Amino acid sequence: MTNSTHIHEENAAAPSGSLSTLSPILSSKAAAALDGPEYVPESIYVTFDSWTNWGGNLTYQPERTFHPKTLGDLKTIARLAKTHGKKIRCTGSGHSWSSTAVSKDYLVSTREMDKVSPPVHNPEGPCEGGDGWTVTIETGVLIEDLDLYLRQHNPPLTLPSNVLVGCVRYGGVLTMGTHGASVNSSTMSDMVTEMTIVNAHGELVTYSEAVDPEAFNAACLNLGLLGLIYTATLKVELMQTRMRVRDSYPRLDSIFNTSDPSASGLKLKSMVLQQDSIEFIYWPFKRFGQETFNEHIWCKQWARTTDLVPEGEEAEARKKLLAERPPSVDHPFFASFHVGEEIMEIPDAIHFPFGDGKSTVLDTGIAMKVDPDFKNVIEAFSELVEKNYEFSRSMPERMGTALELRFIRSSNKMLSPVYDEDPEAIFAMVNLMALSGTPGFEELAAATMANWIHRYNAKPHWAKMWEATPGVVPYLRQEYGPRIARFNKVRKVQDPLDMFVNATFEEFIRD
Repeated sequence: MTNSTHIHEENAAAPSGSLSTLSPILSSKAAAALDGPEYVPESIYVTFDSWTNWGGNLTYQPERTFHPKTLGDLKTIARLAKTHGKKIRCTGSGHSWSSTAVSKDYLVSTREMDKVSPPVHNPEGPCEGGDGWTVTIETGVLIEDLDLYLRQHNPPLTLPSNVLVGCVRYGGVLTMGTHGASVNSSTMSDMVTEMTIVNAHGELVTYSEAVDPEAFNAACLNLGLLGLIYTATLKVELMQTRMRVRDSYPRLDSIFNTSDPSASGLKLKSMVLQQDSIEFIYWPFKRFGQETFNEHIWCKQWARTTDLVPEGEEAEARKKLLAERPPSVDHPFFASFHVGEEIMEIPDAIHFPFGDGKSTVLDTGIAMKVDPDFKNVIEAFSELVEKNYEFSRSMPERMGTALELRFIRSSNKMLSPVYDEDPEAIFAMVNLMALSGTPGFEELAAATMANWIHRYNAKPHWAKMWEATPGVVPYLRQEYGPRIARFNKVRKVQDPLDMFVNATFEEFIRD
């Protein structure tokens, strides 16, 4: 064991201050009914069902799925896998489209690891702005549950940026380097100040920058390759401000004008840097069920404000106005989109309604370093608009495709798609999405990803669809290069038998 680790005692206490416990989703078979030589304590629920991700593009049959509730459960599962030579991967809400959770052996569902410790205030701590607030959570905590917990704290707290949806869990969010839309923040993994992970030996290891910066860097965005995450400690801030959210539906060519991409790029740059966050969403048709090209793009902009959120009669009048106003995008999936402006609490602004609440989607996405004049973003997004329109209009079943564009800062995490030595570098996060089951989307996604990585030196978002892209693994090995070796120095201490390495990452991560 290197000096980068600290081994906890066997009976280390779980964080206090639990959120409401989620009901386990279990089959009729339980641990006591297990066949085979493995001994599993009756306290650990085990199921034998197949697993399908949220988007519906992945289904597989693990040998068994464990539903741990405690740190002791995680240690038992790791030791069991080591004894019987089994592989382990984890799943939360299943919102990844790549096969990161796929394991033919053991699958660990983190849904019941949902405790939150009371936030801690350390004015000398490593938090931006000097607030010094942190919160420690178990790996299965939902985004929306932590938002609520922090909002109800005295004083109210919040994360400065977050992912769009609230129904995903922090284990996957942190291990895959997911992100929000704030140009003043990077990935969620960059908000971590400490992480505890059960390694292949069944030991709980604490990673912090103070003890070992290199091991800590590897742990913050680890792709599930260091073990079973138990807790993560995140930087949070006082909720002293709100967000002024402005929704507009401008002409596409008023922003993405390819006749003069340099001038358009500088205009886009000015828009991005003047906001806390900005997001573009584009659906390629003017009307639902018609093939007429859409000349407009949805634009959502967030800016910090000290103005208060409307209450009472003012708030009711606002709700009534929105309810009576027709949506700006004529597609049922975008029925919540309305042009206008309002003041919102930070979590409400970040997690805006997107979708009909029933449909699932497929998603491929990349991170592309932005040129100083943003010209490459204008060119790449405009090209994608044209290709997506041609694809979508080729048959009615393809008309549910859409594009999304956000911007964030670079990361220093060695396996991050937005890694850069310049902390001020900006990355464009581009997504191509379609309703689940859209015919031909997998092929479109692979071809689009290949174009992005070869023309713009883009990196795939680990949680999105990227594995079918021709030549993607050799490309990633070349691009991540020495950082893979750095990561492996940490990983091989904690997982010398490659217990946590599945087919998704085995070629990428090999020496």
